[in-house]
Amino acid sequence: MYGLLIVDDEKSVVDSLALTIPWEDYGIQEVHRAYSATEALDIASKYAVDIMITDIRMPEMDGLELILEIRRFSSKIRCIILSGHDEFEYAQKAIQYQAANYLLKPINTDELIQAVTKAIANIEHEWERISSFQQIQHALHANMPLLRNQLLKELLQNKAMSHKILADRLSMLEIPFASSDPFIMMVIRMEEEFSGYDLRSLSLLEYAVTNIAEEVFQHPFKLWHCITEQGYLVFLIKNSDLHALDSVDSHAVRLQNNVQKFLKGAISICLSKEQCFPDHLSDLYLASVSAINRNVGSNKSYFITLDKKDADSHEQQNLINLYEPPLLPNLLESGNWDEAISKISRILFLNEVGKELSHDQLFTVLLYLSSTFSISLKSQDTTVEEMLGEEFEFLLRKKSQLSSQRIYSWAEKMINQRRKQASNQLMNAHEQITSKVRTYIQEHLAEGISLQVIADYIGLHPVYLSKVYKTVTGETIGDYLYSLRMNRASYLLLNSDLKIADVSKALGFLAPPHFIKIFKKHHGCTPQEFRTR
Repeated sequence: MYGLLIVDDEKSVVDSLALTIPWEDYGIQEVHRAYSATEALDIASKYAVDIMITDIRMPEMDGLELILEIRRFSSKIRCIILSGHDEFEYAQKAIQYQAANYLLKPINTDELIQAVTKAIANIEHEWERISSFQQIQHALHANMPLLRNQLLKELLQNKAMSHKILADRLSMLEIPFASSDPFIMMVIRMEEEFSGYDLRSLSLLEYAVTNIAEEVFQHPFKLWHCITEQGYLVFLIKNSDLHALDSVDSHAVRLQNNVQKFLKGAISICLSKEQCFPDHLSDLYLASVSAINRNVGSNKSYFITLDKKDADSHEQQNLINLYEPPLLPNLLESGNWDEAISKISRILFLNEVGKELSHDQLFTVLLYLSSTFSISLKSQDTTVEEMLGEEFEFLLRKKSQLSSQRIYSWAEKMINQRRKQASNQLMNAHEQITSKVRTYIQEHLAEGISLQVIADYIGLHPVYLSKVYKTVTGETIGDYLYSLRMNRASYLLLNSDLKIADVSKALGFLAPPHFIKIFKKHHGCTPQEFRTR
C-alpha cells in the first residue's frame, strides 16, 4: 500500500480530490493534504509519501520548485503536476524535474487515477529491479558463512533433504563437498578455562578456535564447520588425496597445542573414522558428543578416536533423542504447532521402519511430554489433571497399553486443542480492536478523522490496523466511515432542523459543497431534495 500527498493552495480542490476518490481501491493506504508548498515539504519529511499530486501555480513556491526541493531528500517520490496553463515551458521543466505526469485543469478524474496507477506500477517495477538477481547474489555472499553453518547444522540434525537439493545448496554456497566424498568428522569441546567468559566473549573465542583450525588444516585439507546449539565445534575434513586423511590425527594434535598456546585454554577433540559424505552425519555427531562426555570428566584436553563400535552402541543408547533441536518447549511457546507435532513424530520414530521404542522408553517419552505440556500449555482455567485428560491417566496406569501411535494421538490432540484456544484468543483480540475503532469514529465523527489518527489512538501501525479491521468486518475503515456519515446524514436531515452546513460540519466534512457532492453521489439527490421529498 502506498502514501499519497495532494498539494494545492485551493483548499476545496485538495479536499475534493482527497475525499471523493476511493483511493484505497487503487492501492493508496494514506492520503495527506497540504494547502501550501511549505506544508507539503513538512509532510513529506515526516510521513512515507510515494506519490505527490501538486498544482504548478502557488504563492511563495510553485509546484516545480516544490518538486526540486522534494528531490533534495527523496528521489523516489513520483510527482504528478496539475496546471491550468497549457504552456510548453512548464511541460519541458516537468520532464526536466522527472515528473511522472503532467495533467491540465479542469481535472479529469479518470486521467488522474490512471496517472496515479501508472506511478504505482513504476514504483513496483523499480522494487522488482532492486530485488533482482544481482542484489540477491550480493546478499548471499554477505551471509555465506552463516548459511554454510546453518546447512551443516541441518545435516547434523538429520533434517530430511533430497540428494538433488543438497547438491544444489552445496554448489550455491560454494562448499567443497560432494556425494560419496571421503571425510572425517572432528568434534571439539572447549574446556573449563573457557567457562568463565560471557556469551559474547565465548563467541569470539569460538571464532578464534575456528580460525586456528583453518590455519592448521589449510594444507592439504578442506574444512567445513559449524557451531551447534549445544556449543560444540564440528568440522568435516576432506582431501582429494585419500592417503592425506591418514595425517588428520597429527594436525588435530597441533590444533590442540596452538589453542593452548595462543588462547590459554584446553580443548577436547573426537575424530571419527573415515566416512562417505553425507552418510551417518547425525549419528557420528551424537556418538562423538557421547564419547567426549564419557571420557573427559575432570580431565582436560582429551584426544579421542571414534570407532565403529562406539557409533553403533551410541545409536542404541540414544534411540530416543528428546533434546535434539529444535526443542519441543520452544516450538510450543512460539506457537509453531505443526513443527511441534512433527517433532513428536520423530521422537517416536513413527515414520522410520525397523525402529521401535521399548516400553520403558515409551514411558520416558510420555513423562517428558506430560511435563512439557504442563509447563507450556497450562491454562489458568484448568488444573494440570484436567488439561492432560483421561487418556493420559489411562496411559500412565496401563503401561502395557503404551504404543508410539497412542502417545502420538494423545499429544497431537493436546496440541490441537491449544492451537484452537490460541486462535480464538487472537480473534477475540481482533474483535476488541475493531470495536474500539468503531467507537472512536462514532464519538469523533465531527472531527477530522484519518487512518493515522485512529491508529495512534489504538496504538497500532496503520497498515496492521487496516488488515485486522478488514479481516474481522470484511470492509475497510474508510468504508465504515463513509457508511456511517451517510446514515447519520440521512437521520439528521429527516429528524432535525439543522442547516445543511451544520449537518456537514457535524459529520466532519471540511466544506458543505463537498458534503453535498458526496451525498448526491450516494443518494442520487441533494441533501435539500432528500429533506423535502
